[in-house]
Amino acid sequence: MFELFKEAVRSAYLTKKNNRTLPYDELEKPSPGDLRNLFLLLIARGLSQDDQETLVRFFKYNGDYVELETHIRRYDLDKFRPLRNYILGNTCNPSEDIVKILAILIDFTPRPYRKWREEHLTAVGPENETDEYRRKKEQYSSLKNTVGLSKSSSRPIMPRSSSSSSSIRNGLKLLLSLGIISTVAAVFIAKE
Repeated sequence: MFELFKEAVRSAYLTKKNNRTLPYDELEKPSPGDLRNLFLLLIARGLSQDDQETLVRFFKYNGDYVELETHIRRYDLDKFRPLRNYILGNTCNPSEDIVKILAILIDFTPRPYRKWREEHLTAVGPENETDEYRRKKEQYSSLKNTVGLSKSSSRPIMPRSSSSSSSIRNGLKLLLSLGIISTVAAVFIAKE
């Protein structure tokens, strides 16, 4: 499902670029410095709570949101290169954070991703879900049942890669880790 969001954001960017309706001219061919300045401008203008959370996650910032501006000013310009490369079309498989950040920069709506996904599923209806989305949802359900997660303590996690075998592998690694932790805990309890 995230692949569809990524395609929608990229398509919106290209459409706005071709129609010359990008919110900032710097987005046509941004330098890393341009991108930093755009983030500072966005913060100065004010962001929604969802956009703030996306920015904090993108910049891997653990402090108060009020001080994020200082963090961005000191942020290594080379770390903006993956975003710049995606904007320029030099990267076709960016991280989820980069796609979400581009959505903010071009004022893509609806955002964040979870809102877009809800609207998209409402629009297409469950009977028109893509096979890939249905398959991932089934994999998640079977993994959730295997691990014994309660419905209230979890939410669907969409794997980053489109390969279902890597999702299964990651699920098995999680199960193995939980088993090891359980065993170690049981040994310590038995010693007491």
